[in-house]
Amino acid sequence: MKAVTTAQMREIEQASVEAGVSLDTLMENAGLAVADNLSRQLGETWGKRVVILIGPGNNGGDGLVAARHLARRSARVRAFVCLPRKGPDPKRGPAEEAGARVEDALDDTGIAELARAAGRSDVIIDAVLGTGQSRAIESPLADSLAAARSSGAPVVAVDVPTGIRSDTGDLDPRGLPAHRTLMLGLPKLGPVVRPLDPGCGELEVLDIGIPPGLDTDIGTEWMTANMARPMLPARPGDSHKGSYGSAFIVAGAPTYLGAPLLTTRAATRAGAGLVFLASPESVYRIIGGRVEEAIYTPLPESAPGALDVAEAVRLATESASRATALMAGPGLGQAPDTAEFLRAFLFNVNDSVPAVLDADALNILSGTHRWWDRIACPAMLTPHPGEMSRLLGISTADVQKDRLGTALQAAEKFGNVVILKGAATLVAAPDGRVRISPWVNPGLAKGGTGDVLAGLLAGLLAQRPDELFDVASLAVYLHGLAGDIARRNIGEVGMTAGDVADALPAAFVKLASG
Repeated sequence: MKAVTTAQMREIEQASVEAGVSLDTLMENAGLAVADNLSRQLGETWGKRVVILIGPGNNGGDGLVAARHLARRSARVRAFVCLPRKGPDPKRGPAEEAGARVEDALDDTGIAELARAAGRSDVIIDAVLGTGQSRAIESPLADSLAAARSSGAPVVAVDVPTGIRSDTGDLDPRGLPAHRTLMLGLPKLGPVVRPLDPGCGELEVLDIGIPPGLDTDIGTEWMTANMARPMLPARPGDSHKGSYGSAFIVAGAPTYLGAPLLTTRAATRAGAGLVFLASPESVYRIIGGRVEEAIYTPLPESAPGALDVAEAVRLATESASRATALMAGPGLGQAPDTAEFLRAFLFNVNDSVPAVLDADALNILSGTHRWWDRIACPAMLTPHPGEMSRLLGISTADVQKDRLGTALQAAEKFGNVVILKGAATLVAAPDGRVRISPWVNPGLAKGGTGDVLAGLLAGLLAQRPDELFDVASLAVYLHGLAGDIARRNIGEVGMTAGDVADALPAAFVKLASG
């Protein structure tokens, strides 16, 4: 499902008109969809007190249409016009005829009445500005919004909450944060890229009858199950382990024993035919066999905990050449011998084998001059904000301030797919396409969950080595889904990275079954 800017949405609406679907039809569809959604949430509309805040433009028109439908369903609807509407108003009369009270809240008297109604309401619908906000909120609108905020009633926003900039997600301090936001037609870019910022609450997209195919030129997409499901690798009945490729993983150091295990475990859960784990001999002696399905490759050491660089590079390069995907980084550490080994390995690996570069691989490469010109194989990079800041030489705050722009910049600069982790993880391609994860889960903010994602990426890439952008998108979606399953079963406080790995099979089943 494409995620759009305000300008793109206007172009799509104009294209809808040219395709025979008028703006009035879209408005009628939007108002009905809002009323239907609210009716489902309320369970029973009869006698429910609904306050609707009405703005001057199309968003206000959507609200008046919703008022009409809710009044016809026996809700006690009071709609307050918070900014003057152009007359004659074709939506006000039908709303009043259906039984909705439409009043002005343009002065102190009207705003006081709005405050009384809001304090007694079951729900407030915000249909004031939507995507149309272009300047700071001032009185009298600020006073109306303050009255709604102070009521304590749940707020449902139509398209975008008043005070949220649709393209950036920035919230005006005098705006009206919503508990739920019903985005119309298509997701709006700001809210989906910055889901943790206060203002939008739970996001949902309503179908308003936009003809299909009008958004094909838009390169930004909000991930959905319908998007991810066709990306699942096929599992024909006559297949064998060779049908599903092999993942070669380079991970682990004496002080980081969990990372290679979590990564390898996730890769086996991803369906790869074979999974190889290469780790230093001293690590292998401790963890060898802990993941029963894996095949272990001990990397020679010149002393306990210190790699024999030349021999380790030779062995790893030879082994990786027989794989269909490789992954390097989790728990490697950044010791001088490890850094020397990793650079030599990645700069000499078979350029036909795609790679996942994660964690310490990124940290080591960030200190290497123009490393992206020396790695010939196609790659996925999986930085969290701190690692991204080191890769680009900017502050973490700058990364977080513009996550979308940063991900696109990195993908273009390095010529590879970039997965910028965090709430609403972003997957960016060098050609400018971006996919945005819908998952926001504090339970994933724990050590080891990134290792699970890295292993999932490696296992899926082994099966589809020529489709890095789709594989990255599928892995991010499945990882978020597995995290959601773990949270529902265990709770976000107690869940661990291992629980996410264990939930991967259920995530595959849930996605495949629809």
